[in-house]
Amino acid sequence: MAMRRSGERPWIYGHRGASARAPENTIRSFALALEEGADGVELDVRRAGCGTVVVVHDPDLARVSGHTIIVARHTVEELGAFDVGAGERVPRLDDVIDLVRGRDRRINVELKGDVPDKLETCRALARLLARRSGRDREGILLSSFRPEMLTAMRFLGAGLPVGFLFDRENTGAVRGALLRRALRPDGEHPQHALATEPAISRWHARGQYVHAWTVNDPERAKELSALGIDGLITNDVKTLVEALGE
Repeated sequence: MAMRRSGERPWIYGHRGASARAPENTIRSFALALEEGADGVELDVRRAGCGTVVVVHDPDLARVSGHTIIVARHTVEELGAFDVGAGERVPRLDDVIDLVRGRDRRINVELKGDVPDKLETCRALARLLARRSGRDREGILLSSFRPEMLTAMRFLGAGLPVGFLFDRENTGAVRGALLRRALRPDGEHPQHALATEPAISRWHARGQYVHAWTVNDPERAKELSALGIDGLITNDVKTLVEALGE
């Protein structure tokens, strides 16, 4: 999978799917993002209590379902009893891969760091990826705010591009620079305000790709596109596709 931009516009990834118009991190949201013209989707993963890798952002379902159900303490079947929006259920990562790679689109898998056991989460994801076909894996990249998890994925033999997520408020400029130097990621995933022209040029000079998040304003998307950014992660796929073209 090419990671550096090759067309007239950057790749557009639906942040948790088409989350501006559908329940986040659900099959409905991912399917809608693809229908709206996304080149791929971004999603969040963690382990359910049974060891299955599921797609959900928070450690519990309180925000999306109204029920304080801890994901890591329940099986997939138990999680499936809860409506996480418009009748949707927490999907397995396998189900999302079937959908998205079945349509030859990209998947940006973010490993969540607020999990009971980071290494076990990495192992579960590595096992899942090893079961998937080479064609499926060709369209998947990994990202995380936790460099140790990305390092673990490399040691576990995932063999996929890794991108370091960072922002100004939580990561910080100095800490972020040190972590990136230690990790040497394949790509940079900055909060979009940090994707300046000098920074993008510097990262490209190092051979890295650059995906910015979360870009919902079409004018900002055009600015970043003009700077040569490789990918944009957005809640509003439809608006960005219309602004930047197919």
